[in-house]
Amino acid sequence: MRILTNFMNSPQFIEGVQNERIEVSCSDAWPDVRKLLKSADIIVIDCRDLLLYRICIHFLLFPWTRKPLVAVDLVLRIPVHWKQRVGALMKRVLLLRVAHFIHYFRDISGYTRHFGISAARSSFVPFKVNIQDIRLSPAEFGDDYIFTMGRSLRDYDSFIRAVAALPYPAAIPEFSFNDFEGKDQAFAWTKDNVPPHLTILPDSGSSEDLVRNIAKARLVVIPTQASSICASGLSTYLDAMYLGKCVIISRGPGASDLLTDQALLVPPHDVAALKDAIQRAWEDDSLRKRTAELGRDYALSLGGEEEFLQRVFRRTLELSL
Repeated sequence: MRILTNFMNSPQFIEGVQNERIEVSCSDAWPDVRKLLKSADIIVIDCRDLLLYRICIHFLLFPWTRKPLVAVDLVLRIPVHWKQRVGALMKRVLLLRVAHFIHYFRDISGYTRHFGISAARSSFVPFKVNIQDIRLSPAEFGDDYIFTMGRSLRDYDSFIRAVAALPYPAAIPEFSFNDFEGKDQAFAWTKDNVPPHLTILPDSGSSEDLVRNIAKARLVVIPTQASSICASGLSTYLDAMYLGKCVIISRGPGASDLLTDQALLVPPHDVAALKDAIQRAWEDDSLRKRTAELGRDYALSLGGEEEFLQRVFRRTLELSL
């Protein structure tokens, strides 16, 4: 058996369900993938680009070439405008060529409602920590501020309004503040009118800057939009947990369907609840440290890239596609 994937860090061979040796071919370029389709038995695609849809179109046009296709971490949004609704309809048609979907969250109700992706065609596989290879000295850790970051469907308006009502220092990286998904004309905050105790941190967006900024945080807050139907903020909160930080996150897929006491969960867009959670975690050392410890245990249990890929390929082989 041969697996074709665009997970470029995949091993050349993996062990099958019955201990057989399975070859893995890797490519993220469509011309190469198209050539390798003939020799592949199963295709496993990490869906952060257009490669999945190109394969679906290929199978639609040339149905006799179709092979079992597994889509991993397909990120979808609720269609709002007419162009998005037309796009969602086209995606529904193309995604019928996908045999199975692997998600990093359990609550797929939004995917079912808007894109026809059923539980029968879905599996949950836990994600991973992304920063295990970055090392910090004890001097680089601190309890300096409430920290937030990220671009995927963030609700920074609620965050800023919550910290404005509190006396504690807060921080957000410049790249997050300037360019987050969902930012529109209703977002009235600028560098000039944010609360004086909220610092806009210079940040290149690199993993190193991310880790250094999180390491200095007393709390890490991930406020997400209620419209999120997938695991927005997942990577950020796992990295924060790995660094031993207490995490506060909005309820929704990838959060309240996976976490219990490993983080403090608040309703999305609820400024009062967010303010209360921040205040409790900042002032209650026992609550903050206990939550951080449980979060770190959870993050450590997931491992890194190697363990994650093993989970993805093992689940794929168990499907008997």
